[in-house]
Amino acid sequence: MRRFSTLVILTAAAASGCLYDREVVRDDRAVEAPPPGPAYDSTTYDGYRAESPPPPPAGTEVSSETVFYDRLSPYGYWTFVAPYGRVWIPAVGYGWRPYYYGQWVLTDWGWTFVSDDPWGWAAYHYGRWNYGVGVGWYWIPGVVWAPAWVNWRYGAGYVTWCPLGPPGVVFGYRHPAWVAVTEQHFTRPIATVAVPAQRTYGVVTQARPLSGPQSTVGRGNSFGPPVASVARATGQQIRPIAATQAVRPRPTAAPSAAPAMRSPVRPRARVDGVRPAPTVRPGGESRPVPMRPGSSAPRMEPGPSRGGEPRATPPSGGSGPRAAPPSGGGGGPHATSGRTQ
Repeated sequence: MRRFSTLVILTAAAASGCLYDREVVRDDRAVEAPPPGPAYDSTTYDGYRAESPPPPPAGTEVSSETVFYDRLSPYGYWTFVAPYGRVWIPAVGYGWRPYYYGQWVLTDWGWTFVSDDPWGWAAYHYGRWNYGVGVGWYWIPGVVWAPAWVNWRYGAGYVTWCPLGPPGVVFGYRHPAWVAVTEQHFTRPIATVAVPAQRTYGVVTQARPLSGPQSTVGRGNSFGPPVASVARATGQQIRPIAATQAVRPRPTAAPSAAPAMRSPVRPRARVDGVRPAPTVRPGGESRPVPMRPGSSAPRMEPGPSRGGEPRATPPSGGSGPRAAPPSGGGGGPHATSGRTQ
């Protein structure tokens, strides 16, 4: 009788629509990941390079940063980082750092960084580099050409350098931004002769910052370590060549066929609009910023600065390293650059 009563109650509930099955709520619901970027394809990049107009020759200032956007997109991706506006992140391997995969050549502008990367004509000779939490190394475009935007230290048998950050950002001596080589190996491919990273700090602190014309970007062969000293240490006869001969777009090749000095390429390069990169917020917190596919004009943060560029003062708690160098050595952007980008 009890079974019959239960069956009658269930039948009535189903007929009235009051019977339902409660859904189990889970906390580990899948989150869709952004689609992967295109795989590295040397054929595609070769075709892209053939269709693109040639970049401006070495030593030439550009009127607008837009000259870089389309040309650099195949080799990384663009995103927005406050307060600098639109910045470029190269598709490079883990542990990569700027001004490392290449070599120094004396030109009519002084010691000039020459890279075999197809984007080296831009990112090593215009603008500045910075490092952000959750972002990594990113390049801030500029319009003034230079043989290299670096901070030099020299002495004790070594030459050391690090990229110049935007105004207000100084890389501490323990930061991996610093690269060091013995003076006798200064003109060789850097990646094959560089001092190991764990020993670089001791070398940097022993060296002294270059000053005067050797630290000032300008036409003339005085930029960088003394030419006569390098010639004695290397046993070479060093004569300057034209910067236009030294710095030029290099042919693109698959990563497996790349020479030792070329930057290691990530398996999949990211291009504009495919993967949003995190933007550093005050306090070091990062969040993803949506990209608008097909956008070409940069969206700059408010705040005027010299030359009409975005503000160059990092946010409080900043996106890049801010450790001031110890007393007795400078090495900041204000001490090494004589020109404003």
